[in-house]
Amino acid sequence: MRSGLAAGLMGVGGILASFGATIFIIAIFSKMNDWRVQLPTMLTVATATVVIGGAMMVLGYLLNRIGRGSRDTAAA
Repeated sequence: MRSGLAAGLMGVGGILASFGATIFIIAIFSKMNDWRVQLPTMLTVATATVVIGGAMMVLGYLLNRIGRGSRDTAAA
């Protein structure tokens, strides 16, 4: 159960981080009519998405490491 949860957190976190990076690229290279008005909002959303995705990836990694350590000590 724990490894499935850790893998899920890392997977969803990776997707969110990639989505945030895509928003950064679109925000930087966008040349629409109102791009100066929308740029702060797009960068805020991109930053939040990257931070949340990164936090989920770290949480999944740590959960995987904790789960692995408890299984190794139980087997010994």
